[in-house]
Amino acid sequence: MLQRLALSRAESMRIILLAFILVVVSLMAGCATNSGINETGYSNKPLVGPNGKKLTKANAKKLYRVGHRYLIHDKPDKALRFYASIGARFPFSAVANQAALETITAHYRAGEYNSAIQAANQFIKQHPRNQHIAYAYYMRGLANYKHNQNHLLGAPADRRNVSHLVKAFSDFKIVTQNYPKSHYAADARQHMIDIRNRVAKFNLRIASYYLARHAYVSASRRAQTIISKYQGAQAVPKALQIMQQSYAGLNMPKLAADAQSILQTSYPQYLLHGSSFSQAGDTKPSGKAKDNNSKHQNS
Repeated sequence: MLQRLALSRAESMRIILLAFILVVVSLMAGCATNSGINETGYSNKPLVGPNGKKLTKANAKKLYRVGHRYLIHDKPDKALRFYASIGARFPFSAVANQAALETITAHYRAGEYNSAIQAANQFIKQHPRNQHIAYAYYMRGLANYKHNQNHLLGAPADRRNVSHLVKAFSDFKIVTQNYPKSHYAADARQHMIDIRNRVAKFNLRIASYYLARHAYVSASRRAQTIISKYQGAQAVPKALQIMQQSYAGLNMPKLAADAQSILQTSYPQYLLHGSSFSQAGDTKPSGKAKDNNSKHQNS
């Protein structure tokens, strides 16, 4: 009897202790929700609203409204601080996912393309089934695409490296194949056309370099890469011509004749117009679809 009584008392103490812990945790959670913004340790700089006044207390929705307002008024650096505060203080709130999406947009508009890619990677990893996941892939594609734009000195980035363009192509392909009815699919397709031509042109310069130095094997292989991977690109007929010349230089008349035959059959206008030849349907992307997410709200 005494042993059973001792056990029941021990159990009662454990229950009381657990209840006490839950109360403490609840109180701490309540304090975290209602504490001043600058008491969380998230940043040493105060958060300032559009009215110029420092915010001392705010819930997740208010933080999101202020951050979104900064974003639509082209102040992404200020918006980012509010989105970061939501992620730090209210990671499970109703607006947390939308703030994470707009973080990608804000980094992109600020010209912080690496940060935009990282934010997109994080969102895709954490929310693979989110209803706006297509936007994350699209924005990651745009950020990778921007890496290969011309730099301050004016040197074409495509002459040095097209690795980011290849990554962008992969992102846009995911959008067009997996989310063909999304707001971003049409613009993603236009970006893919532009990337296809730019990457093919990059490889064509390398093939031409090899050909000029009589490195016929390397030239033919690079030309073959263009033909097989970038069908429809403006560089394809020139790649066929390089293949024909490379095979002729390697004393392979049959392969040289095959390449010449394909060139004459598929691109007769190229033989007439040469370098001025261009294929129809290759238009540059507009990039206008990137602003559509400002109208989206997570449900």
